[in-house]
Amino acid sequence: MLVLGILLILLSAGALLAVLGSGTDEQAGLYSGTVELPTLVMFLAGAATLLIFIMGLELLRSGIRKANRNRKDTRRLRKLEQRENERRARAGEATDDSPRTTSSGPHETPPPPAS
Repeated sequence: MLVLGILLILLSAGALLAVLGSGTDEQAGLYSGTVELPTLVMFLAGAATLLIFIMGLELLRSGIRKANRNRKDTRRLRKLEQRENERRARAGEATDDSPRTTSSGPHETPPPPAS
């Protein structure tokens, strides 16, 4: 989306520069020739150019938002993965060295029966 937005903005900017460089009358000197267009057609071409520019800006903005959201999600997932790895490492150390005793609230596991 970022690339498409940038392309649309550049396209509209190129059209604006071509019109500005052509002249102000009904005759437009574009690409080593003259084109005679009514004022209404020139106005509609300008409106279409503005619409393309706005579409490009919106695509650029949404692409930046999506990239930021992906970056934030990736950072959050890395932190969660690191915490999980640390928890697994601590749990692995506890089972290797001594038996694990866990308490799940007010109730404790009863001792094993005496033999």
